[in-house]
Parts: sequence; structure tokens; C-alpha cells
Amino acid sequence: MVRLLALFLLPLLAFSNDLPPPKILVYSIGSGFSHVNFMGRLSDILSDAGMNVTTLVSILSDGVGDGTTKSRVLHVDADPAAYAKWNVKGGDMGAIFRGASDEIMGIINMTPKLRDTFAIQCAHTLGKTDLLEQLKAEKYDVVMAENFDYCGFGLSRVIGAKTVVTVSTSSMSDHLAWITGTPSPFSWMQSSFSAGVSQSISSRIGNLVSVAANYYFNSQKARAVDVVFRQRFGPDFPSVEEIIANSSLIVTAADPLVDLARPTQRKIVDIGAIGVRDSKPLDEEYNQLLSLRPRTVILSFGSVAKSIALPQEYKTAITEAFRRFPDVTFLWKYEKPEEASHVVGIPNIIVKKWMPQNDLLGDPRISAFISHGGKTSLNEVGDKGVPVIMVPLFADQPRNAAIAKKLGFGFIFEKEDLAKADKIEAALREILDNDKYTIAAKRVAATIKARPFSARELLVKNVDFAAKFGNVASLDMEGLDYPLYVYWNLDIAVLFLLLLLSSVALIFVGLRRLFLSFTTPVSTSKKLD
Repeated sequence: MVRLLALFLLPLLAFSNDLPPPKILVYSIGSGFSHVNFMGRLSDILSDAGMNVTTLVSILSDGVGDGTTKSRVLHVDADPAAYAKWNVKGGDMGAIFRGASDEIMGIINMTPKLRDTFAIQCAHTLGKTDLLEQLKAEKYDVVMAENFDYCGFGLSRVIGAKTVVTVSTSSMSDHLAWITGTPSPFSWMQSSFSAGVSQSISSRIGNLVSVAANYYFNSQKARAVDVVFRQRFGPDFPSVEEIIANSSLIVTAADPLVDLARPTQRKIVDIGAIGVRDSKPLDEEYNQLLSLRPRTVILSFGSVAKSIALPQEYKTAITEAFRRFPDVTFLWKYEKPEEASHVVGIPNIIVKKWMPQNDLLGDPRISAFISHGGKTSLNEVGDKGVPVIMVPLFADQPRNAAIAKKLGFGFIFEKEDLAKADKIEAALREILDNDKYTIAAKRVAATIKARPFSARELLVKNVDFAAKFGNVASLDMEGLDYPLYVYWNLDIAVLFLLLLLSSVALIFVGLRRLFLSFTTPVSTSKKLD
């Protein structure tokens, strides 16, 4: 009788408003503004929804902040070796501006730095035994971790969290799709690191090479973290890829209205719009700057690839091109304004160490944006309806630039052309004088505003569901444990090929015998008496 009563009450308790709010731990790697801000945004929205949220920020960069104002915040200080690797002064980041934006070797060469940095910082985090005990005692329902740094996934198992939510601060990566069983037909679907794919053999080969590079980039980081956890907790500790594959939910920063369509699965929730905050009114300084001239253009290469690392010839060409537009104010995010001697004496170029990018884009006096094509920037210009010149540098930026081009509110400018003032001038005249980009940008913004459901609602309800029920088996993709030859039906293809070859061989042998029967002379012998 007691058991029957418990079975009856359990579903009711799951939906009871009297239950304590879900306890959520958001693991955030403090490597750059876009990553920290997106994870912090998730924390704030879940906190607003009444959940008990803690944000654990593992610090790698100075000044990136916590990204959250409404959740409880814990910090892990930077390991000195990890900090030194990540914060190379200008240094190797200058190489990002050279070569093709989808150049695979650039990704491969960058991988060891990220792999080693994140592994060192993860080991440093696991050494904080008091922190680990504190997190265990909290008994979190959900750990939300990003697949840029994989430490949070292993940490979820260490502290005994009920379930895991995987977060991608970009679109679904090729590696994440692979380990979660998300269908990815790369014959037509653009790779995370690819600038595009067509029906030609060379294009499809290039796309597959980009897929391999994405898998290498991410699997190297994941396996380095596996080593860290297994050294500390034994060889049977599950791989972070296995933990991700068993996530109850996959949240991405993709906005379906500002992205390329692709196959998906039931666990995936695209909430890119949630990372875009409402614009705030500009302070008096920026209000005056935007009033200096009829038009204003923003230039920013993001927080990883810094303008100070630009080759000198690029700085010179950009400055010369801007000088040719005396009726346009150019706001240039330049990390060390005191070292920007190349813009001295040019009144329409204003350099700033930092700018309130989202707030600026929301002001109608902004005429265009020159961007590196980061996911956050793509979502912001889509939301605010601002035309954009995309200068993709590396990683997912070529793909993001292709989205702006396809939707018509921007075009791609190759980074090696930053050394050519005439080409920069031509690109600026195109974006400023051709209304089609502004019209397309406003249309995209209108579709985002009119969407029938909000990203906030999707996030809150899905995370709440995950906290209550964990990983629901009916949402898992079938075939995750299939061998490759079974998953792709290669054994059946080989069987049909063998049958076809056997049939052709039998037909050939039959025809050959028939032919020989008609062409071979018949010998007759005479009977002699």
C-alpha cells in the first residue's frame, strides 16, 4: 500500500511548486568576454526564474569579469603557467591575421596552446580540495558546462551532480554533433570551420578536411582533460566525451533565424538570441561621439584577436581608408590607445580600449559594423539590424560570415586584403551606399522580434525539466554505440557491391560460354570402313 501511494505521489511531487528551486552550477572559463558573458547571461536568466544558481568562474584573462550580476559567484584563480600560456602579449595572436580565414593549419597550430592551457588550469581547479568539498555538499541538480573548455564536465561527475547540460557558445560544432549522434550530412552541410561548401568534389573534400580539423581541435582538448581527471581519480573515470553524450540537454548559442539550417535532435535547444541583451542608452561621451558626423562605423576584432596584434601594414591601410571618409566617424576598438600613433592627427578616427558594443549597435546612428565574425557579434547585428562587413579570422568565423552573406545583411572581406587601402575603401562604400544591406538587416531584426516563442522561455523550461528528470532515455539518439560500418550501412553497401560484382561476373561467364559455343568450329570425324 505504501509503495502504491509513493508511486502515485511521485509525479505530483515532481511538479509541486512547494519543492525547493533547482540548484544549478554554471561552470565558466574566464578566457574571453564572449564566453564569460554568454555563460553569465544563462546564470542571470535562470536566477530570474527563481532557480538557485552558482557561477564558478575559472579565471584565465584579466578584466573579463564574471558575466553575471544575479547569481552567486565563486572563483578559481589562474594557475601561473596557464595564465602565461593564455596571455601571450600580442605574440602569436598576430598570426591569426595572416593567411586564409579557413586555413586548417592555423587551427592545428593553435590547438596545443588551448589544449595545454585548459588542462593545466583544470588540474589547478581539481587541486582546490576545499572548493570541491564545498561543491559536493551543495548537491547540485544540474551542472552547465561549455564545450570550449571540457573541465566542467568531469567536475560534474566529481561533485555528484544529478545531470549535465552541455553548452556551446557557438553553433553546434562538428565534434559535438559527432559525439552526441546528431546527423551531419557534410555533402551539403557546412563544417564549423568552413567558409562554404558546394557540389564540386574539391569543395566537398575541403569541407571534410575542415570537419577533421574541428574534430582534432576539440578531441585534443577533451582527451587532455581526461588525462587530468584519470591521474587524480583513477583510470576508470569516464571520458568527458562520454559525459557529454549522456547530457540531458544541449544548449547552443545559435539563433535559428541567424544561422544555416542543419539537422538537429530533440535534446538540442538553440537559444542564441538569449545572449543578446537589450541595448542601454549611451552615456554622454558616446552620445557626443555619435553626433560628430552624419554616419558612424564601428571596427572591432573581438577579445581574442586584438587590434594591437595587427601587422603594421594592416594598421596603415585601415587608417588610410578611414581617412578617405571625412564625413564618417570610425570607432576603433584598440586595446592600447596610447600606442595608436598611426591615427594621430586624423580627426574622424577614435580609438577606444573598450566599447559598449551591444549598446552602440542598438543606436540608429550606427551605419555599419566591421567585425571579425564572432558568434556573439553575429547575433547582435542580427538582433539590432545593422549591416556588417565580416572579416573572418579563424575557427567558426568563416561560417558566421557566410551566414551574414546568405541572409543579405553583410558580405565577406578577406583578412589579407586589410593590407590594401583601396579594397577597404571599396568595401566601405558598398556597405554605406548600397541600401540593400540595411534593408536585409532590418528584415532579419524584424523576424527576430516577431518570433512566436522566446529563447528565455526555451532555456528556463528545458533546464527546469532537466533538473527534475535528468537524462530522459526517450530523448537519446539511437546508434551512438554503433560501429562506423553499421552506422553508415557500409556492410550492406559492401554486400550489395559483392552481389553486383558476382552478378556481373556470372553474366560475363555465361555470355562468354555462349559466344564460344557459336564461334568454336565443330570437328567431325569420318567413320572408315
